[in-house]
Amino acid sequence: MGIPSQFKSVFEAKAGEERIQAWLNLDKDDAGNFKFGNWMGALIPSISLLSTSLTPTPRATFAFTVLPEHCNRAGNLHGGAAATLFDSLTTMPLALVNDKPGYWQSLGVSRTINCSYLRPAPNGEECLVECEIVQIGRTLCQLRGTLTRRSDGVVLATCEHHKFNTDPPASKL
Repeated sequence: MGIPSQFKSVFEAKAGEERIQAWLNLDKDDAGNFKFGNWMGALIPSISLLSTSLTPTPRATFAFTVLPEHCNRAGNLHGGAAATLFDSLTTMPLALVNDKPGYWQSLGVSRTINCSYLRPAPNGEECLVECEIVQIGRTLCQLRGTLTRRSDGVVLATCEHHKFNTDPPASKL
Protein backbone atom coordinates (compact mmCIF):
# COMPACT_ATOMS: atom_id res chain seq x y z
CA MET A 1 0.00 0.00 0.00
CA GLY A 2 2.24 3.05 0.32
CA ILE A 3 1.65 6.57 1.31
CA PRO A 4 -1.70 8.04 0.17
CA SER A 5 -1.11 10.39 -2.78
CA GLN A 6 -2.54 13.45 -1.01
CA PHE A 7 0.17 13.08 1.67
CA LYS A 8 3.11 12.53 -0.69
CA SER A 9 4.55 16.03 -0.19
CA VAL A 10 4.48 15.54 3.58
CA PHE A 11 6.62 12.43 3.46
CA GLU A 12 9.01 13.95 0.96
CA ALA A 13 9.79 16.46 3.74
CA LYS A 14 12.37 15.52 6.34
CA ALA A 15 11.11 14.21 9.67
CA GLY A 16 10.70 16.74 12.45
CA GLU A 17 9.98 20.42 12.03
CA GLU A 18 10.03 20.32 8.22
CA ARG A 19 7.37 17.58 8.21
CA ILE A 20 5.16 19.48 10.68
CA GLN A 21 5.39 22.55 8.43
CA ALA A 22 4.44 20.37 5.43
CA TRP A 23 1.31 19.19 7.29
CA LEU A 24 0.39 22.81 8.08
CA ASN A 25 0.80 23.72 4.39
CA LEU A 26 -1.18 20.71 3.13
CA ASP A 27 -4.47 22.63 3.20
CA LYS A 28 -3.23 25.26 0.74
CA ASP A 29 -3.60 25.18 -3.04
CA ASP A 30 -0.72 25.77 -5.46
CA ALA A 31 -1.18 29.55 -5.17
CA GLY A 32 -0.87 29.41 -1.36
CA ASN A 33 -4.56 30.05 -0.76
CA PHE A 34 -6.51 27.95 1.71
CA LYS A 35 -8.83 25.40 0.17
CA PHE A 36 -12.61 25.76 0.52
CA GLY A 37 -14.08 24.17 3.62
CA ASN A 38 -10.85 24.26 5.60
CA TRP A 39 -11.71 24.68 9.27
CA MET A 40 -8.17 25.80 10.00
CA GLY A 41 -8.09 28.45 7.27
CA ALA A 42 -8.72 31.36 9.64
CA LEU A 43 -6.30 30.02 12.25
CA ILE A 44 -3.22 28.90 10.30
CA PRO A 45 -2.03 32.40 9.29
CA SER A 46 -1.79 33.17 13.03
CA ILE A 47 0.24 30.04 13.88
CA SER A 48 3.98 29.53 13.68
CA LEU A 49 6.01 26.52 14.75
CA LEU A 50 8.57 27.50 17.41
CA SER A 51 10.19 24.23 18.42
CA THR A 52 10.04 20.44 18.52
CA SER A 53 11.60 17.85 20.76
CA LEU A 54 11.56 14.08 21.08
CA THR A 55 12.50 14.02 24.76
CA PRO A 56 11.17 13.54 27.35
CA THR A 57 8.12 12.98 25.12
CA PRO A 58 7.53 13.97 21.47
CA ARG A 59 6.30 17.56 21.55
CA ALA A 60 5.85 20.70 19.49
CA THR A 61 5.39 24.31 20.58
CA PHE A 62 3.57 26.86 18.45
CA ALA A 63 3.03 30.62 18.69
CA PHE A 64 -0.55 31.77 18.12
CA THR A 65 -2.02 35.28 18.09
CA VAL A 66 -5.75 35.70 18.70
CA LEU A 67 -7.32 37.75 15.87
CA PRO A 68 -10.85 39.21 15.59
CA GLU A 69 -12.00 36.37 13.31
CA HIS A 70 -11.18 33.89 16.12
CA CYS A 71 -13.27 35.73 18.72
CA ASN A 72 -16.75 35.49 20.19
CA ARG A 73 -19.01 38.50 20.81
CA ALA A 74 -17.12 39.29 24.01
CA GLY A 75 -13.90 39.74 22.03
CA ASN A 76 -12.22 36.60 23.38
CA LEU A 77 -11.04 33.44 21.64
CA HIS A 78 -14.17 31.46 20.75
CA GLY A 79 -14.36 28.00 22.34
CA GLY A 80 -14.95 26.39 18.95
CA ALA A 81 -11.88 28.11 17.52
CA ALA A 82 -9.82 26.96 20.51
CA ALA A 83 -11.09 23.38 20.09
CA THR A 84 -10.22 23.46 16.37
CA LEU A 85 -6.78 24.86 17.20
CA PHE A 86 -6.19 22.07 19.75
CA ASP A 87 -7.59 19.39 17.41
CA SER A 88 -5.08 20.29 14.72
CA LEU A 89 -2.01 21.29 16.72
CA THR A 90 -2.07 18.48 19.30
CA THR A 91 -1.94 16.11 16.31
CA MET A 92 1.31 17.61 14.98
CA PRO A 93 3.73 15.77 17.34
CA LEU A 94 2.63 12.55 15.59
CA ALA A 95 4.60 13.83 12.57
CA LEU A 96 7.74 13.49 14.70
CA VAL A 97 7.31 9.72 15.12
CA ASN A 98 5.43 8.45 12.05
CA ASP A 99 8.28 7.26 9.82
CA LYS A 100 7.14 3.61 9.63
CA PRO A 101 4.48 2.50 7.11
CA GLY A 102 1.13 1.99 8.82
CA TYR A 103 2.25 3.91 11.91
CA TRP A 104 0.26 7.16 12.12
CA GLN A 105 1.28 8.36 8.63
CA SER A 106 -2.20 9.82 8.01
CA LEU A 107 -2.25 11.27 11.57
CA GLY A 108 -5.43 9.37 12.46
CA VAL A 109 -8.87 10.66 13.42
CA SER A 110 -10.17 12.07 16.68
CA ARG A 111 -12.05 9.77 19.06
CA THR A 112 -12.51 12.31 21.85
CA ILE A 113 -11.33 15.81 22.51
CA ASN A 114 -11.89 17.49 25.85
CA CYS A 115 -11.12 21.18 26.21
CA SER A 116 -11.16 23.15 29.44
CA TYR A 117 -11.35 26.93 29.12
CA LEU A 118 -9.76 28.45 32.22
CA ARG A 119 -9.24 32.12 31.34
CA PRO A 120 -10.16 34.34 28.38
CA ALA A 121 -7.72 34.87 25.54
CA PRO A 122 -8.67 38.34 24.26
CA ASN A 123 -8.25 39.66 20.75
CA GLY A 124 -4.57 40.45 20.17
CA GLU A 125 -3.29 38.08 22.86
CA GLU A 126 -0.02 36.38 21.95
CA CYS A 127 -0.15 32.77 23.09
CA LEU A 128 1.87 29.58 23.10
CA VAL A 129 0.32 26.21 22.29
CA GLU A 130 2.37 23.39 23.78
CA CYS A 131 1.45 19.95 22.44
CA GLU A 132 2.77 16.53 23.41
CA ILE A 133 2.21 12.82 22.97
CA VAL A 134 1.21 11.34 26.32
CA GLN A 135 0.90 7.74 25.05
CA ILE A 136 1.07 6.15 21.61
CA GLY A 137 0.45 2.64 20.35
CA ARG A 138 -0.27 1.07 16.96
CA THR A 139 -3.96 2.01 16.94
CA LEU A 140 -4.62 4.56 19.71
CA CYS A 141 -2.85 7.56 21.17
CA GLN A 142 -3.43 10.21 23.80
CA LEU A 143 -2.27 13.78 23.20
CA ARG A 144 -2.22 16.84 25.43
CA GLY A 145 -2.31 20.55 24.65
CA THR A 146 -1.90 23.66 26.77
CA LEU A 147 -2.68 27.22 25.63
CA THR A 148 -0.73 29.78 27.65
CA ARG A 149 -0.35 33.54 27.62
CA ARG A 150 3.07 34.16 26.08
CA SER A 151 3.87 37.16 28.27
CA ASP A 152 3.66 35.37 31.63
CA GLY A 153 2.92 31.67 31.01
CA VAL A 154 -0.53 31.74 32.62
CA VAL A 155 -2.61 28.77 31.44
CA LEU A 156 -5.66 29.85 29.42
CA ALA A 157 -6.98 26.47 28.22
CA THR A 158 -6.06 22.79 28.22
CA CYS A 159 -6.93 19.85 26.02
CA GLU A 160 -6.86 16.06 26.22
CA HIS A 161 -7.15 14.48 22.77
CA HIS A 162 -7.52 10.78 21.93
CA LYS A 163 -7.00 9.55 18.36
CA PHE A 164 -7.42 6.36 16.33
CA ASN A 165 -4.88 5.36 13.65
CA THR A 166 -6.62 4.98 10.26
CA ASP A 167 -3.56 3.84 8.29
CA PRO A 168 -3.90 0.54 6.43
CA PRO A 169 -1.75 -2.19 7.96
CA ALA A 170 1.83 -2.21 6.73
CA SER A 171 2.79 -5.05 4.42
CA LYS A 172 4.72 -7.81 6.16
CA LEU A 173 6.53 -8.91 3.00
